[in-house]
Amino acid sequence: MVAVLYKRLGEGKPVVVSRKSSVVNRRWSIVRRLCLLLAIGLWLTAFSLHPYYMSVTELEYKPAEKEVQVACKIFTDDLEEALKREFNKKVDIVNAAQKKENEQLLQRYLQKHLKLQLDNKAVALDFFGFEEEGEAIWIYLLAKNTAAFKSATVFNDVLYSYREDQLNIIHFKNKGERKSYRLNYPNNQVSFSW
Repeated sequence: MVAVLYKRLGEGKPVVVSRKSSVVNRRWSIVRRLCLLLAIGLWLTAFSLHPYYMSVTELEYKPAEKEVQVACKIFTDDLEEALKREFNKKVDIVNAAQKKENEQLLQRYLQKHLKLQLDNKAVALDFFGFEEEGEAIWIYLLAKNTAAFKSATVFNDVLYSYREDQLNIIHFKNKGERKSYRLNYPNNQVSFSW
């Protein structure tokens, strides 16, 4: 089109650019820019990590079974990085071929970073297993042979060595009453009473 305009100018012919074609070109230019911005935005968000760092630990006392059931939900990528730093080895939690080894690593990690006291007495948390759910891992633990109690203290510094902006949410259900607390680094324990 530019060559045609220069040719017409060279011949002394009037150059007429219709308003309609410039409006159409302007629209296409805007559409191209929007598509480019959309593509860049999608590309950037596709490679970004989740914007928050948290775990959720749910504890529930089951009097009929005389046990405290514990379920801890942690983002898979954060957990793998924390295990890598803790044990100086690459970890792929969802790799079925490494399931036994991963269970041992999780058990060792949680024995160090998640503890429970009932009526001021330490209680052992036995590793029960884990499963993948979306971008997170659910880890299950049990405190067996536990009598009824009036107070509980939960020590939880899961992922604190990995991220100082880590947030650990604790939910504890006992006697039909659920209590919750949010632990922010460096706070690593909470006490509940019923």
